[in-house]
Amino acid sequence: MTLGRAAQVLERARKAEAEAVALKAQLKAETTSSKKSLREMEAALAESTALSSKSEREYITLRDSLKGMKSAWRADVDSIREDMRKREERWRGEAETTGKKYAKLVEESKARKSDLQSVEQLREEDARIRGEVEEEFHQEIRALKERVQSSSAASEKAEKTAEYASTSACSLLLCIMLTMPSLYAGI
Repeated sequence: MTLGRAAQVLERARKAEAEAVALKAQLKAETTSSKKSLREMEAALAESTALSSKSEREYITLRDSLKGMKSAWRADVDSIREDMRKREERWRGEAETTGKKYAKLVEESKARKSDLQSVEQLREEDARIRGEVEEEFHQEIRALKERVQSSSAASEKAEKTAEYASTSACSLLLCIMLTMPSLYAGI
């Protein structure tokens, strides 16, 4: 039994040794695999760390850029607000000035309308007076015409009378000369 037992022990030892060799090979393969995985993990970790550092630097740069842009935008917005405030004040001033000018123009327009009405009234009065003066002139001209016509008639009458008197005087003188030639011998 001891031999049988020794064979069993030996068999077990061989099995154990074969298992040990298999486990050693498995351990070596797993160690190689885990070393390879560890190297890959270390490379991935290094790459990830580098990427993380790069991302962090980019984040910081981006954050600082955004802060700069934010302050620049704020300055631009403040500048635009100030410009808008100034423009509104200028427009308000221009609107007030325009309103005053408009009110003045309205007043001047009203004054002009009243002046135009006054001018129109003066024209109407001038036309009325001119009509009256023309009527008076026409009346005076008619009266003068009548006087001239009556004077002309009287003048014609006086002329005929003078002509008659002249003719009569010439006839009388001729008669006297014929009847008394000695009186007028020297003429």
